[in-house]
Amino acid sequence: MSNKIGIGIVTCNREDMFRKCVDSIPSVDSIVVVNDGNPYTSDAYSSKVKEVIQHNKNECVGISKNELLRYLIQDGCDHLFIIEDDMEIINPDVCTAYINACEVSGIWHMNFGYHGSANFKPGQYGVKNPRQIIEYENEIELAFNLHCIGSFSYYFRGIIKEVGYMDEKFHNAWEHVEHTHRIIKAGLHSPFWWFADIANSDQYIKEQSTPYQSSVIRKTPEWTKGMKEGEMLYKQKHGLFPTKTPDTSPEVVLKILEGIQKTYARKVL
Repeated sequence: MSNKIGIGIVTCNREDMFRKCVDSIPSVDSIVVVNDGNPYTSDAYSSKVKEVIQHNKNECVGISKNELLRYLIQDGCDHLFIIEDDMEIINPDVCTAYINACEVSGIWHMNFGYHGSANFKPGQYGVKNPRQIIEYENEIELAFNLHCIGSFSYYFRGIIKEVGYMDEKFHNAWEHVEHTHRIIKAGLHSPFWWFADIANSDQYIKEQSTPYQSSVIRKTPEWTKGMKEGEMLYKQKHGLFPTKTPDTSPEVVLKILEGIQKTYARKVL
């Protein structure tokens, strides 16, 4: 294993936010950008960006993220991070924090849980509301959240080799949820409705705006259409709508986590 770290940024028609996002990216082995919207001015791209993939027309989030993952894997990266342009890294040790947590827990895919309001306490935006926090070795803690958010994600390349890339039939909705669901079905992640993140992820990453304030996708009728069509595609693939996925008891979750750690953890710090 090379231990090379790569970060892919997906952006679309938000040059100001993209500039802030890319400027916040720490020093890693490879940084690639997919611009799924109008071209930016040349000085928007930091010199640390290794490759810019400019689409001639708007594709979708799944296609864009797959391009990022493919590029990073082909560039020899083992640790793959995908970030959306309205996010900002506030601690340069973010990659190390996620990789250490994954190596200790054996969970090699995690999603930052605190973009938007879904994983905060109802009516108390900013107050995190994980279902459970579990402490591993060396005081590493994982938070398990009710909802799967795709604004910042980590994958070990072996995950991609095992389950493949995102399904590009999903158009700007459900693609990351369905992909994580396939990772769960492969026995490589905690159960659905128990989505893994490092417990203190908000000390490493933050959103640049209030929930969905700056969203390009969510302001269009196409997004609503994509949500409905994505739900139907999800049901065709998995036999049920994503929101109808059965929950798992905390006791069973703990047993599954113990099994994952025993099988896939690589070190005890």
